[in-house]
Order: sequence, then C-alpha cells, then structure tokens
Amino acid sequence: MTIQTAHRAAWLVVMLVLTSTWVARAMTQGLPAGVQVCTGQYALCASSTCTPVLNTDGSPKMITVNVQGGGTAQYPEMSCTCPIKTGPAIADVQGGNMTGSCTPPGKKQVWSFFSVAEHLPQAMNQWSRLPAKSKVTPQQCAASLNLGATFANCFSFSCTETTSINGVRLADCRCPAGENLAGGPVASATAFSMSAGQGDPSYCGKVPVGAPTP
Repeated sequence: MTIQTAHRAAWLVVMLVLTSTWVARAMTQGLPAGVQVCTGQYALCASSTCTPVLNTDGSPKMITVNVQGGGTAQYPEMSCTCPIKTGPAIADVQGGNMTGSCTPPGKKQVWSFFSVAEHLPQAMNQWSRLPAKSKVTPQQCAASLNLGATFANCFSFSCTETTSINGVRLADCRCPAGENLAGGPVASATAFSMSAGQGDPSYCGKVPVGAPTP
C-alpha cells in the first residue's frame, strides 16, 4: 500500500467514527479523490447486523470490491438490512462496489453511504422510530476478541429496497466481511468500531457493520 493510499484509507476510517462536528468540517474543507458528498436516497447501515450469504452448495458467496490504487478483491458476502434515508451523505465513488458516480445502481436500488445520526431505526427493536429504541450508541470491539475479520464494511456498496416496517423503508445491502476501507483484508486481532446493539457488547460477535479503529 502506498503512503497516499494508506493516508486515504486512514482518513476514511476517521470519517466513519468522528462526530458530526468533524464531518461538517470535512465537508467544507475538501475531500480526497473519490470521496464526495452525494445527495438523495441512501441506506445508512451504521447500526445494522448482517448474515452470511451462501451459495446453493453451502459455501460462502463472495462479493467483489474495488481496491484503492486499482484492481479488485473478493470477500465473503454479507446481507445487511439497513434503513433508507434522504439527504446529503458521504460516499467513496471509487470504493466499495461503486462505479464512479452518485447515480443509483439501478431501479429500486440505492448505495449505502455514511452520515451522522443520533437516532436510527434498528432491527433489534423492530425498526421502531421512538427515541429510546432508535438511539445510536457507538462502541468499540477490542482486538482481543479476535473478531476483526468478521464485521461487515457497508461503506459505498449497492442495496436493493425490500420492504417497509413501522414506516421505515428498508434495503438489503450486500457488504463484505473482513475488508477494510482500502479494499484490503482485516486481521482477526483488529479492534473495530460499531453502533449495533445500543451498547450491548455481545453485538461485537453478531456480524455488525463497522470499521477498523484507527
């Protein structure tokens, strides 16, 4: 990995875990190549958990991701149910499995982006929009858990709208497990940040959407 690529990957990690103040500052001070603000409908997977996608023979299905600096790589594919939001959000149009622009991937489809949310409907509470049941609670999953290769990275991946529950539109986002924001593998003994489970540490082992801790 080049110094430039490493710097860009580290910047993306920081963007995924910083507060709204820092996100707003980043939006006004300029973004690295490929990272930009897209406006419209998108999936926000920050508090979601995922399940493995299997082939008909029971083997793990793989998803192809863009690697920073060129090329692609494959990782186990996860299915993550995420609420759909509307507005500005941060995307990496050269990362994930995006194709270079904010244009939606297809009919009834959206991209999964990042934005700051204090409340986000979650599956654990049947997608309730009540403040107490939708509160977003970030937490750290320690490297000693050896779960770094199991969390899902849903930043800038395609999603298909599926249904609506309690007035919340939902999408099935297909995301890689064990992949960092540069397209490289994540070691098992890696700490990561996630917001699933409203502070319940057991959610570290429930294939949450997350990002390696810088």
